[in-house]
Amino acid sequence: MAGYGATGRLVYVMGASGVGKDSLLSAARHRHPEWPVAHRYITRASGDSEDCVSLSHAEFAWRRRAGLFCLDWQAHGLDYALGVEVRAWLDRGTTVLVNGSRRALPLAQARFSEYLLPVLVTARPEVLRERLLQRGRESREEVEARLERHRQLGDACPGVPRLDNSGSLESTLMTLEAWLAVECVS
Repeated sequence: MAGYGATGRLVYVMGASGVGKDSLLSAARHRHPEWPVAHRYITRASGDSEDCVSLSHAEFAWRRRAGLFCLDWQAHGLDYALGVEVRAWLDRGTTVLVNGSRRALPLAQARFSEYLLPVLVTARPEVLRERLLQRGRESREEVEARLERHRQLGDACPGVPRLDNSGSLESTLMTLEAWLAVECVS
């Protein structure tokens, strides 16, 4: 699936907060060291569960002007980006996994059309509600509002393959591996 001169693939993992994107990416990284998981640059402090580089707004703006990002977008009042190393890995035939954004998918499709493999990670509403409540970052009302936004965005990615992460992480990882085995040879 990776080799110098082969076609690289950008596995653009999307999904609502709490569906387990970061857990899935971490599990994939540990099982497949040949699949780099690109960190994101974000204008907020990073959490323990997410592999990202926290930047101030000024640092982010400078890096954008300097051309150090291959993709950047805004969501929820924050700036997000992927570094130029992603393009270098793809040009070398590497399968790269990223934590993407549903709202930035059209931009990613335009920028990486020859490489892009988008996938939407989902979870049943009751599983997602429980995960969000267990995190303790938001009130019950905020969790319900987030679930409503998730329902509204559920159809925002027509035709994009879905991975249900309501069960075990191992099962979801195996489904991802099987999907990539087919996608990366076609």
